[in-house]
Amino acid sequence: MIEKIFLDGVRALPLQERNFSPGITVFCGHNGCGKTSLLESIFLMSQGFSFRTRDLKSLISWEKQESILRAELSGLTTSSTRALRIAKDSLTIKKDGELCRSLASFFGTFPAVMMQPSDIELVRGAPEIRRRWLDEILCFQSDKNANLLRRYRRVLSQRNEWLHGFKQGKAIGGEDVFVVLSQQLVSLGAALWKERFLLAKRLSELIPEYYDRLSNGQDKVHCSYRSAVSEIDSIEEKFFELLEKNEESERRLGITLVGPHKDDFILWLSDYEMRPIGSQGQCRSAAIAMRLSAIDIANSTNLLPILLLDDILAELDSNRRIAVSELIREKKCQVFVATPQVDDLPFSPDDVISLG
Repeated sequence: MIEKIFLDGVRALPLQERNFSPGITVFCGHNGCGKTSLLESIFLMSQGFSFRTRDLKSLISWEKQESILRAELSGLTTSSTRALRIAKDSLTIKKDGELCRSLASFFGTFPAVMMQPSDIELVRGAPEIRRRWLDEILCFQSDKNANLLRRYRRVLSQRNEWLHGFKQGKAIGGEDVFVVLSQQLVSLGAALWKERFLLAKRLSELIPEYYDRLSNGQDKVHCSYRSAVSEIDSIEEKFFELLEKNEESERRLGITLVGPHKDDFILWLSDYEMRPIGSQGQCRSAAIAMRLSAIDIANSTNLLPILLLDDILAELDSNRRIAVSELIREKKCQVFVATPQVDDLPFSPDDVISLG
C-alpha cells in the first residue's frame, strides 16, 4: 500500500500531503478538481511511469518551475521511500534516499493496476496496446522478465536500424553485424515467447471467469494468443526459419517483420473476434476482466497491487456496477476511486477525500 504522498506543483493540484489507510479511499469532487491527477501521482510513484503522458514535464503546474512528489510505500516484507523532482530541464529520482538513474527503479516492487474508461481500447485498440499490457504483467512476475524485455527491444531496435541502413545503401558494420543481431534476436525472442505463452495460458483461464461474473453469464468469451509460432518446442529453430523466409522482404522494407513484437492477444465472443463486433458493455466488461486478471497474476507472486479506478463505474449498467464492486472487495487491495459523487457508488468506502 501507499501510506503517504506529498505533492507540490503537480498539474492543478494545490500543495498537499496525504496519509492513506488500507481499504477503499474515494476522491470526490467536480470535474477538473484534480481527482485523476491524484491517481496519476500515486500510479507514477508506484510504477515509475504515468498512464497519461510520456513527457513528465507536462505534470508541472503552469505557475511553477518544478513538480515535487514524495511517497512512502509498504508491503508484507519491504518498504520504500521515493522522491521525484521534475524540472523543465532535469529529472531527479531518489529511492530510499539513493539517487537513481531511471524511473525504472520504481517499477516492480509495489505494482499498481489502473482502470479507466479508455481501457476499452484494450479490447478495441491496436495489437500493441495488448502487447504492452501483457508485458506489464510479465514485469509484475519477475525482474528477469523486465530485463528480458529491455534486451529484446534494444536488439530489435538495433536490427531495425541496420535494416533501415541497408535499405539506404549504408548498413553499419556489414553483414557480420546483421548475423549477430539476428542470433541475439532469436535467443531473446524465443525466451520472451515462452514467457508470453505461459502467461497467455493463465490469462485464458482467468478472463472468461471474470467476464462471466460481470456479464451475469449472458454471453461467453474465450482468449487466444496469436503468434508467428504456435508452440514452445524447437522455438529458436522455428524463429530462425521465419527470419530466413522473410529476410528478402525485411531488407527491402527496412524493418523486422516477425517476432514477439508482432503478436496479439485475442478475445473471442463465440466464434468471432470481440474487437470489431463487441458492444460497449461487452468490451468494457472484457477490459475490466483483463485488469482483474492482472491483479491475480501479480498476487500469485506475493505482490498485491494498488488498484486505482478513474470513474469507470459510471460507464456500466447497474448489474455490472454491482459485480465490479463485489470483485474489488474480494481482492483485498488498497483501492483508490475517483468519482464526482460518492452517493453514486454501489459500495461504502472506508475513507472519503473531497477535492476542490
